[in-house]
Amino acid sequence: MADLKALSGEMAKLKRQLETVLYISGYRDYDDLSGLDDYKQIKTADERQKLEEYRNILYKLDEVQGNLAYYDKSVKEVSRLHMNASGRYETDKGHCYTSGSGIEFLRTEEVYNYDTDEWENAGIWTCSRVESRNGEYYIVGYPDVGFSGLKVRVRG
Repeated sequence: MADLKALSGEMAKLKRQLETVLYISGYRDYDDLSGLDDYKQIKTADERQKLEEYRNILYKLDEVQGNLAYYDKSVKEVSRLHMNASGRYETDKGHCYTSGSGIEFLRTEEVYNYDTDEWENAGIWTCSRVESRNGEYYIVGYPDVGFSGLKVRVRG
């Protein structure tokens, strides 16, 4: 078995491999595989199936690679949210959150502590996105998390 440091190293290797696959496929330039040198020569049902499946796989791999690349970005700000004069939530340095904005926030989760043999509340940095409904903002997957005073990180 491995530890978190070893796993992180393997994830970094995977990110580089995904970058290579996405580059040579031309997927990022065309959003499909039409950039392949032999794209116009693909004629059989089997080849078309493979092309379609590869396109679906590359869509998912692009998302995974983007998630891994996110954690390579440095943290520019750690702040608490407050509502600005425009009715939007922002950080102390003015980073605003609106519908569709990505957000990294600190939430509390009950986790098991193997050292003390007890359950305890622990902070977990979590990524999601902001949406609004009926004029109120919420975090996708965490509708009960309030915005006012929420601790967030901004990467860049």
